[in-house]
Amino acid sequence: MDEARINQLAARESKQASGFVIAQLITSVVLAALMLLYDLTAAYSALIGGLIAALANGWFALKVFTAKGKQPAQVLRSFYSAEINKLILTGSLFVAVFILLKPINAAALLAAYFLVHMLPALLAAISARRNRDSYNNE
Repeated sequence: MDEARINQLAARESKQASGFVIAQLITSVVLAALMLLYDLTAAYSALIGGLIAALANGWFALKVFTAKGKQPAQVLRSFYSAEINKLILTGSLFVAVFILLKPINAAALLAAYFLVHMLPALLAAISARRNRDSYNNE
């Protein structure tokens, strides 16, 4: 595969990752708005949980996609480094929230985190299925 094709694929994947992070931010706000119907503490807890997931994934995407044009070993190293940093960032944010924010609805925080964290996988699966179905219909 030539370098132009690799750069084209990297640009497409970078755009897709940006779209996932934007979708995560929107989902965080929507979940918080829905939780506002239940309780104010649950609403801001859900917002914070969703933002933790979106921020960590945004950081990961930024670090991975700034590794364009490097040798495969360097890209892999940046991938692992970004994943480790994402885990540290996520853990640190959760610790900070549980220490600094009172009252907190832990169930809403963790449920929103999980839903927002899993959103890119869900969107990728839906997109892959749609692409497969359109390919089979041709």
